[in-house]
Amino acid sequence: MTLTAAFLLGLTPHTPVFTDASQPVAVDAGEDFFIALGSNVTTGYNWSQSIADGKIVAYEGNVYQNPSNGLIGASGQQIFIYHANRTGATTLTFSYARPFEPNVPPVKTVTFAVTVK
Repeated sequence: MTLTAAFLLGLTPHTPVFTDASQPVAVDAGEDFFIALGSNVTTGYNWSQSIADGKIVAYEGNVYQNPSNGLIGASGQQIFIYHANRTGATTLTFSYARPFEPNVPPVKTVTFAVTVK
């Protein structure tokens, strides 16, 4: 499911946004939250995600945000939307790869530790 930018804007500024995998993600049960990762769709790369425990956190979709400077070929960000279903801990793992190159390993992989209170 891909969500529109208008939907995304409707959730902010109340929805927490996390961008640094070295920092823990802590949210309350019932809360929505975003993971935002730098991305450049003009290169053919995009982020894919996986959830270690989908009962704790539900994937709601993602949207690409164009670069703020408006330059062609500049990096924007891919924003993933999640819902914290219930208390517990899980991880969200993201891989940055070209989907049309299935036998090539991702150029980046990041994992966020998520705790739902």
